[in-house]
Amino acid sequence: MSIPAASNSEKPPQEDSYRPSTGLSSLPDDVVLNCLIRVPRSDDLSISCVSKTLRSLVRSPEFCRLRSRLPKKSVYLFYSFRQDPESFHWITLRRGDKTTHHDYQWDQRTCSWANLLIFSHSFMKFSSAVSVGSEIYFLHGCPWPGRNLWFFDTRSGTLQMGPSMKNARLAQEEAVGVVDGKIYVIGGSVDESQVEVFDPETQTWEFAAEEKVQCKSRFSASLEHKVYMVDSLHGRISAYTPREGISNEATESQSDKMNCFCVVENVIYACFKSSGLMWFDTKLKLWRRLVDSDGKVIFYSFNAEKMAEYEGKLAVFWSQINTDHALMKMDIRCRMIALDRVGEEIRGKIEWSGIMATCSYDITLRHCLVVSAD
Repeated sequence: MSIPAASNSEKPPQEDSYRPSTGLSSLPDDVVLNCLIRVPRSDDLSISCVSKTLRSLVRSPEFCRLRSRLPKKSVYLFYSFRQDPESFHWITLRRGDKTTHHDYQWDQRTCSWANLLIFSHSFMKFSSAVSVGSEIYFLHGCPWPGRNLWFFDTRSGTLQMGPSMKNARLAQEEAVGVVDGKIYVIGGSVDESQVEVFDPETQTWEFAAEEKVQCKSRFSASLEHKVYMVDSLHGRISAYTPREGISNEATESQSDKMNCFCVVENVIYACFKSSGLMWFDTKLKLWRRLVDSDGKVIFYSFNAEKMAEYEGKLAVFWSQINTDHALMKMDIRCRMIALDRVGEEIRGKIEWSGIMATCSYDITLRHCLVVSAD
């Protein structure tokens, strides 16, 4: 009796065909998100190309929220002296060492411009600045339209000249932001001009699109794959995306002078000369006042000069005359404000306040940037 041969169509035993999934797709979304937020921002675009699932996670509000909560390396506050044109100075602010029982600690540093053959005071006054990872990029550095780019390596403390932009722009009228690890420069030209994008990995400039735009911005910041800009003339807010170009986010004109502007946990904050600290409601497209738990205004300061996010908190910096010295001196002061969303409101609480440094009277705060370790 012959035994029929097994048919090729027969299914093999189930235990032989089982192959356990070992990729990210087998993990819950919250676990995957906690992995992705620790990847350098410059790799966001590459991750988005892997799969539709990863692309949706990287572009989700939850991804932005979780990443914004990651501890930042430090805040760099740059300042200059009128009598010291050969150098620029900065203070780094970071979380204090547990052994010292201090909430925050800071260091003062100085670096010389001598080898770059440029005039330091003008450079600090007429430059735009943005950070990517552990590097800080300065654009221009002169009171007329320019193309120059410098980058400062915070790990080594060295400053180098980078490749020039394609178009000459005026630093005080351009918007600068980081989207997917690349630096976008918008407007700042006398006439309409194309948006330029700089890739820190390849050290190259390219035009983002063929379309030419007109933009004169006093302040700018990056949020959710957009560059938000404040109009120089009327204080209106608009946003730029590489795909859609420029769109208006607020139509109301602001008569109150804006002193500084930043993003904390996906919310835009600004300090106005008369109104104090306010945050921008993207749903209602209007500015709302930052108050404490009792509904009182948390911070009035027409002296506030710079702001930045630090560990999910709002760090506000300003200079103030120190009357304790026989000679006229200026204190560089900082106030750290914890933020909490309660319903449709955002409440603030002053967590820490102190003097970071005491300097000569002619000090001017120039740039304030958050630097993280890639």
